[in-house]
Amino acid sequence: MEKAIYSRLDLNDITNPKIREFNEILSDLLTMNEVQQLDEFSQHLNTTRLQHSLNVAYYTFLICRKFNWHTKEATRAALLHDLFHYDWREKTHEGWHPALHPRIALENARKIADVTPLMADCIVKHMWPMTLKAPRYKEGWVITGMDKYCATLECIHQSSSIVRKSAAVMYLASFISFIHLG
Repeated sequence: MEKAIYSRLDLNDITNPKIREFNEILSDLLTMNEVQQLDEFSQHLNTTRLQHSLNVAYYTFLICRKFNWHTKEATRAALLHDLFHYDWREKTHEGWHPALHPRIALENARKIADVTPLMADCIVKHMWPMTLKAPRYKEGWVITGMDKYCATLECIHQSSSIVRKSAAVMYLASFISFIHLG
């Protein structure tokens, strides 16, 4: 883990107070084998599931910290939102992946961490609108949005540079507009 996608900050730079706070929130989880195993799975093109989860956690951390929301719970939930250990492209699981994996991630998260009701809601509802139930908490809306935002950036990042820059700017502008209107 060096950087979150499109971030200028090195996530290993503990001289930066913001990065140190981010790492302190996640330090126990990041040492766990169940979390480290996410590095073995591709999530979006060449982005591993662990890197995707770190990307979502980092941007969730920044937003929740800025608004003084439940930063620790949201950041931890964001890291654990895709805590499942199968390749979702293969049919080795029963059910529709967008509805199935949030429940599996929550079940796995409860095995390795104390999961608060806020965290549980954020994890199990992060795939909205693919699942019918919307997040109950504002932190859940942040994770839901950052999940889509990071997935898009991860795919765009691996595209041509002109497409990448214009698409990233357009997506960010539309997401910011959504936050202000919503």
